[in-house]
Amino acid sequence: MQTITVNNKGEREVDPYDHRGQHEKWLKAINYPENPDFLAFQGISADASRLLTQYVLDLFVGKNLARGTKRGQRSFIHLCNLRLRLRKFIEIAETHTKKKLLDLTEDDILFIFNSMRNGTILTYNGKPFIDVGSSAKKFIAFWHWVLKTQKEKHPALSNIVESLDSRTEAKPKWYYFTLKDVEAMADVAPDFYYKTLVYFLFDSGIRAPTELMNVRVKDFSEVSDTNLLFLTVREETSKTFGRKIKLMLCSDYIKKFIEKFNLKQDDFLFNKSYVHTTRIIARIGHTILKVGRVHKQKYSKVLIRGGITMYDFRHNSCCHYLPIYKSENQMKYRYGWKKGEMIHYYSEFIGMKDNITENDMLTDTTKTEIQQALQKEQHKTQILQEQLENQKRETDERIQKLEQMFLQKFAERY
Repeated sequence: MQTITVNNKGEREVDPYDHRGQHEKWLKAINYPENPDFLAFQGISADASRLLTQYVLDLFVGKNLARGTKRGQRSFIHLCNLRLRLRKFIEIAETHTKKKLLDLTEDDILFIFNSMRNGTILTYNGKPFIDVGSSAKKFIAFWHWVLKTQKEKHPALSNIVESLDSRTEAKPKWYYFTLKDVEAMADVAPDFYYKTLVYFLFDSGIRAPTELMNVRVKDFSEVSDTNLLFLTVREETSKTFGRKIKLMLCSDYIKKFIEKFNLKQDDFLFNKSYVHTTRIIARIGHTILKVGRVHKQKYSKVLIRGGITMYDFRHNSCCHYLPIYKSENQMKYRYGWKKGEMIHYYSEFIGMKDNITENDMLTDTTKTEIQQALQKEQHKTQILQEQLENQKRETDERIQKLEQMFLQKFAERY
């Protein structure tokens, strides 16, 4: 069952993870806004709970934001994510250092994050932390907020995150496949719904689940003088910015899909449960690519663990279109990226090869000079050729005259 919300434009939106519902549930649990309970966070010190609660509430209303960042309240996804991750990190830090949040030093913070990176400190289920850099960024932003809002109450606080390493050292694992593999996956899809979805994910490279599950029929439009369709990814459902892109591979499937399911203009295109859809995609991928491990559950249900995901299609869509697009800006626009480095991150130059030639190394000036020199040599060659032809013609005429002389003398003698 999908969670449907209404945005500030009065339009329906799909919230795949119900982040808005989770945040509103938390607000209700702490009795916001009547009389907020600032000590509701469990497992951390009272001061930490108070500060974290106020931090989340400030971001919720768009208050005390860092200089240089965009104004306005933060998304429900962001609020839910940082609320859970910061609480967990503070618990780890206070537990391992035996200190409260406001007593932590720079050495304490570096020790905790380095221990998370090298595997000395593990997750609650005994596994290494994967995205330590992201947690570091969140704590840096949180501590800067603490310094800004608590400087009068706690003047002795210092910038303990100044030397904190926030780089992303581990990239999520993903699996490479081509258009030919996509065609094979579409052939084994359980029905036309998933057949169309497979082509659409690869062709559009759309973000899943939020962008994907918010695509409506009216977001498609005809490309004049072709059989292709435009897809409009709306600003309010995009992680970065709205965009309008051409569907080069799946337009016919989309048209048949809309007709087959009798969809109206305001209907969402792919409305099946995100969790169920990811399981089907993983099974399709396992059938064709043999990616993942089969795990049987009760009632003969088969799950694929570690299989392909819908985000793998975004990576491979980038790999497919990278050699086709003529500029970096075109690629950034199609995939909703603000930075060119995302092209490298997503493609990792899969399928690329070094095709530079010596001709590519020549500047325009050098090319012109070489062309002029070549023309001169060609002109000289032409002159020599004409001279040779003239010499040959003169030689042939002389030989003919000599033959005639010999024949005349022979006739006179005999």
